[in-house]
Order: sequence, then structure tokens, then C-alpha cells
Amino acid sequence: MDRRSYSITYHIKDALVLLFYKLFSFAPLSKRIRIEHFKRNTVAWNNYRARFSNDKYIEHQPALTDFAYGKRHNADYNSCEVIAVYNALVSMGIGCNFPELIKNFEKRGITCFGAFGTSPFSLMRYLKAEGFNIKYYNYQKWLRICTDNSGLYFEFEEGFDSFILMSYNNARSIRDMIHTMCITKEDDHYKLHNDYEGAKCYKTLKAAVDGYMGGRSRMILIIGIRKK
Repeated sequence: MDRRSYSITYHIKDALVLLFYKLFSFAPLSKRIRIEHFKRNTVAWNNYRARFSNDKYIEHQPALTDFAYGKRHNADYNSCEVIAVYNALVSMGIGCNFPELIKNFEKRGITCFGAFGTSPFSLMRYLKAEGFNIKYYNYQKWLRICTDNSGLYFEFEEGFDSFILMSYNNARSIRDMIHTMCITKEDDHYKLHNDYEGAKCYKTLKAAVDGYMGGRSRMILIIGIRKK
């Protein structure tokens, strides 16, 4: 998308957005609430898996209405970052429990008690603690590696097992909020999970980043993840 068509989403520095997530993600939910939510979410998870028994990944965030995440919200509203981590782990053959992930990020990483989802820095901290190598680019650096001839883009595309994309839903309107998704490598394409568009497939990683929301989006951050 031509940068001249951007509204405020282009003029707001990504560093400021990311700083907001970093500063307002230190306060955890209380232990009592985390335990209550874990019990509730375990029941909800069993029901969700029975309902979508054929799905390997979580692709239906709007169906997570019975899950609690944060003080005032359910997971259908604010759990996209947690879903992205879950899907990335599953894509690399790592078994994990979604209610456990929610409990982990309610303790460390939830932003403004859930009003703004989860800090991407907490996602990276968690993945590093689990033994994965991490590399990330913000929008400006991503543009540079996609247009120069250094080979950094291809190193990134080929060198990591899965990716987490944080993006504005609409580059022309900040009111359409932010969404975070997992991108997985398939045999001959890249698949964008929990994208509200049916887990669309793209020929390249760049095409997946650019193609979200029919090209109306604009990325903020992309994280590459690989096993050590």
C-alpha cells in the first residue's frame, strides 16, 4: 500500500506503540483470578476442542466467548497474541495447553489487564525461555530488508520455522485496532492463521504480511521463531 494513503497509523512511530505495550504489561492479574480463570478455561478448552475436533490450530477466535482473559474481557476479544503463540508452538510440533498459556500471560505480559491484549515482548520472552531462537523486525526495518539486496529477507524467510505477525487491521484507520497472528510454513506456501479470512495461503512470507485484510493492513512487528 502506498504510504501516502496511510492515515495516523503511518505517522505513529511503531516504537511508540511497542513502548506502550512494554510499559503497560507489568501488572499481573491476581493469583486468585488466575486460578479461577484457569478452571473456567479448562472446561471451555475441552468444549472448544470437541467442537473443532478436526482443527490442528486455533482458527476461530470469535468462538472463545467462554474463555476469560483479563479483568473485564473474554478471550474472543483480546487473546490473539496468545493464540499466535499456541499456533506457532503447534506448527513446530510442540504440545501445549491453551489455558496454561493464558494463565502464564495473565501473570506476565497481559496489557492493561487485557484491554489491549498481550505485549509482544512477553511473547518473545516466553519463547526464549522455552528454548527458541527469536529474531524480529519492526515495520521500518522490514521495509529495508525487503527492498535491499543484502539477502536478509531470504535469510529470515528461510531461516525460521514459524512467524508471529502484529499488524494494524486497517492502515487508514486506527479505530480498526491491531491483530496478531501466526504464519506457518507449509509445503509450498505460507499460511496465516486466525486471520478472520479462512486461514489464507500465500506464496511468500512477504505476500502473507502484505496480503492480510486484502492488503488494507500495515504490519507493526514480525517475529521469526526457530528451534535451537
